[in-house]
Amino acid sequence: MSRFYDVEPLHGYPTEYGLLVAALQDGTRKWREEIGEVNDDAVIWQPVKNGHSIGGIILHMIDVEAFWIETAALGRDRDPEEVKELLSEEIDQYAFNWVVPPHKPLAYYLDLQDKVRARTLESIKSFPEPTTQVSFDQGNFIVTLRWILSHVVNHEAYHGGQAVMLKSMWEREHSKGE
Repeated sequence: MSRFYDVEPLHGYPTEYGLLVAALQDGTRKWREEIGEVNDDAVIWQPVKNGHSIGGIILHMIDVEAFWIETAALGRDRDPEEVKELLSEEIDQYAFNWVVPPHKPLAYYLDLQDKVRARTLESIKSFPEPTTQVSFDQGNFIVTLRWILSHVVNHEAYHGGQAVMLKSMWEREHSKGE
């Protein structure tokens, strides 16, 4: 039996945005499907000190999506409470400082992502043309809106795979001696 896969542009968006949004949604669906059920302890487990955890990665994915779509693309200020909840200022991927996230079930993290994703999907509907350029960080970066959305898609795919791998590592580490 053959399986058929396709990613059609989502309705209600210009074609370029619709295709990228469809890819984002499909990528999220895929890593969530692959990660499946996750033990609450596995969500915060870090195989190395200050390293990645499933919860930390998901918070980071959410934070990056909100930053690029809402702040970089649309110039909106971030909600300070959300910035705090996402550990935006504590997680520093470049300094390899992944703080231990809240000890909560995976569903907590996925709900946060769903809330930001709903805003993302709505915000993209108001994006101007895909080739529109935005400048930020005092003009040090100039990107198109199309690039921003592509970056969010790629960023989530990268980190979603890490989250799936961390679950496998946790299961392997915690099944020793059984």
